Amino acid sequence: MGLSHLLKFVYNNGTDEVIRRGKKIHAIGYVEFVEHDELLGSVTFRVKDDNYTTFYKVHIQQYKDPRALSVRCSCPYNLGDICRHETAALFQLQELLDKNILGDKSIVYHQRHTVVKMKTIDLKSIRMLSSPESCETAEKFLRTQKANIIQAKDERVEASLDIGKDHFPVVIQKNEERNFDTSCKCEEESHPLCVHKTILLLQLLNAFGPNYFDSIRNWEKEKNKLLEAYGYSMNDEGWDKKFEFTYKDGKPFLRVLDPSVKRIAPPVGGMPKPKPVEQAKVEENNVAAETMTVLNDQKIGIVFNAHHKTFPGFAIEAVNGEVSDGGDRFLGKVEKLDLAKFIPTEGMAEEDQTLLQGLRKMHLGEINKYVSRNSPFSGIWENIIHQEEDGLPADTEALIAEYLYPKLKKLFVEQENKALFFRLPTGKSFTTGHLLPVRISASPMVPALRVEKEGENFVVHCKAMVNELDIDPADNEWASDLVILYDNCLYLWDKVEDFEAVRHLLEEGKTILTPEDWPAFLQKQVMPLARQYKVDFEKSRVKEVGKGEPKIRRPLRKRANTWSSRRSSHTRATRYVTMKRTPSSFPKRNR
Repeated sequence: MGLSHLLKFVYNNGTDEVIRRGKKIHAIGYVEFVEHDELLGSVTFRVKDDNYTTFYKVHIQQYKDPRALSVRCSCPYNLGDICRHETAALFQLQELLDKNILGDKSIVYHQRHTVVKMKTIDLKSIRMLSSPESCETAEKFLRTQKANIIQAKDERVEASLDIGKDHFPVVIQKNEERNFDTSCKCEEESHPLCVHKTILLLQLLNAFGPNYFDSIRNWEKEKNKLLEAYGYSMNDEGWDKKFEFTYKDGKPFLRVLDPSVKRIAPPVGGMPKPKPVEQAKVEENNVAAETMTVLNDQKIGIVFNAHHKTFPGFAIEAVNGEVSDGGDRFLGKVEKLDLAKFIPTEGMAEEDQTLLQGLRKMHLGEINKYVSRNSPFSGIWENIIHQEEDGLPADTEALIAEYLYPKLKKLFVEQENKALFFRLPTGKSFTTGHLLPVRISASPMVPALRVEKEGENFVVHCKAMVNELDIDPADNEWASDLVILYDNCLYLWDKVEDFEAVRHLLEEGKTILTPEDWPAFLQKQVMPLARQYKVDFEKSRVKEVGKGEPKIRRPLRKRANTWSSRRSSHTRATRYVTMKRTPSSFPKRNR
């Protein structure tokens, strides 16, 4: 279990500065609850700005549905997807939901991952977040026994408890919000802290005090985060000559020693305009790409780098070069832009500046940050991401698709026939001569299935449909299934849910099933897909039944003081909501 969909929305759409200031507004109590509509799933907040005595209204619509969530603020900010006031309101809404003040009053906790909102090990909070029985059992246990501490470092404690014949591994770790991520394999559902977590927390409190996790904190991670704002890390040679750290209340603060070093996100007003550098004519295209300075007559191009072995099978890069008069091709060599570092934008076209901001969000470093935020324990993720040959867990790949897809969708829709796109084939070095022009299509792909019988076996073919074009997965010209390359054109799925629904079928292109396996596959795999996508069955496997009239029902449902109704029709034991008579598919034996 990672972050809630509200916090995912914040980290997915907000810039680092917007998120920082939004957290500040929320922390100092500038968000005031105004109105809540349970039926419509909407809530309104009154938010005070952190710099001025101005108040803005923030309206959040359909906050229960991650796909339909929308946020609107009355402030004039238009430089990003969400503003700091909307960020603060979303954090406040999440806090209200966590405290069970809004929405459904019944909560089921899954001990595999629960978030405990306390900054230090506090006895009063432990008693409030666990059952009285758990507290009593924990105190009795600690009188004669102790939990076995396996590892304690970097604000993370791993322990094991043996109670009777059962063995319980327990993990407690501080997260980015400075609260506790906790994990246990037991089945306690009524409280966020089970008896095993309570035992470990009480043991740490009694032995080391409430601030124990601060004492095992690794400040190098925080130092690297401070250096990242300037495009450096502690692994870079000579960083200590440009920066130094000072400490206040035990926390590191960064001091810049070199005045020529600037932040990646420049202050308002921009950086001083760089002097143009005259470049000699390049006779050969086979010149290695390197970090460069943007010139006025140059344009940004997008590169899909196929060297990335793990999901999604490519990485987004940016290049810059001199363009022809028509702006449809580069002249001479192009140079690679390092999206992780500051790039001067003085003299750059406005559309290229906007494009650059979007490409930064799709950089591998930003994807890793998102996955780390949404993984229950970021330390585990940091160990996984370096092992490309082993692939990534399915949950991690789903997080990457969830983060990357809306940005790719926006890129395809807004930049078709505008920006210059290239792909770097697998095994080729990043040089101008190896970058191959590629087209993109804003027309989305949707899945389609074809069911046939070959001898005694059943064969399910999965394809992607783009308008009148059928794309066989076997014809995909590179390794990625999230974005398919066909006839030197890149296609994206209509919705990320479409990709997740048929991804397991895309890997083989066709699935062969024996007569014994077919009925279960038909029931569990094919029929759910048939309700959403086009599925063609061989005529011999289909029987049409047109007799019988469905019974029309209009049940009433009460929510608070409001009644709602929805028309539905029933045929035997199957119910399906509909507004007109359309053919419906039902599995029967092997048909």
